Amino acid sequence: MKHIVCFSGGKDSTALVLWALENLGEPGVDWTPVFCDTGWEHPITYAYVQEINRTVLNSSLVTVKSEKYPNGFVQLAVERKSFPSVKRRFCTGELKVFPLHTYYESLADEITSYQGIRADESASRANMTETQWVDDAGGYWIKRPLLRWTAAQCFDIMYRNGVKPNPLYLLGSSRVGCYPCIMTGLGELKRILRATPEIRERLIELEATVNAANPVTKERKWPSTFFKAGTIPARFCSISGLNKKGEMAYIPTAEDVFKYIESRSEDQLPLLPERSCMSVYNLCE
Repeated sequence: MKHIVCFSGGKDSTALVLWALENLGEPGVDWTPVFCDTGWEHPITYAYVQEINRTVLNSSLVTVKSEKYPNGFVQLAVERKSFPSVKRRFCTGELKVFPLHTYYESLADEITSYQGIRADESASRANMTETQWVDDAGGYWIKRPLLRWTAAQCFDIMYRNGVKPNPLYLLGSSRVGCYPCIMTGLGELKRILRATPEIRERLIELEATVNAANPVTKERKWPSTFFKAGTIPARFCSISGLNKKGEMAYIPTAEDVFKYIESRSEDQLPLLPERSCMSVYNLCE
């Protein structure tokens, strides 16, 4: 039996590897930690992942990447000619789930995969079970030992073990998977912008890269944008036109969104809908 512990650099997965140390034995001997590299993590998260690998995991961390999109999120958006969205989260599948399953299929043994899902994060997760069989990748067990934990318990196990959380939490991030994640709310984006202003140029450059590869045509009526219609009020959007339903749509560029959030206080900025992870997987936190 191969025991695989998924680690992303967030508080839940950090707590999970510390739980594994207490319950499964030494990493690299009794279990293997695995990090799915999207190519779109914050530099602080990459540094944190390597620090945990060195100081906690005895340098046993296995890193997996997409074979289809080896250059990660940017290549994915270019080749898919669009960005993921709340309703179309193909980034999770292509950059995390599928690479993880490819790794599982390379192992000549039965597998138990440990995921850092907590029930109090969303209604969908509250309905999950602590143990579940899935048929993907030849079939394997998923175990969720932190399912009934609170966020405070995750930070507590870090404190007991002398492990500091990802520094991004101290900079205002509530979640640290991807930089930024398409699920990031405007209030949090404002905090991230204040702490790491380089995020503005990162997203503007990303949109430019995707649209240079996929220019506007008769069939492609407007450029791709990281943020979707409805993210900010229509009057602040610089792109407009009829959508496929013949309805007027107002689309914000990254620059539109940053200008908008800079003109508003945090309590004036709406939150995005409740985050809900893809199917039975939680590989982002």
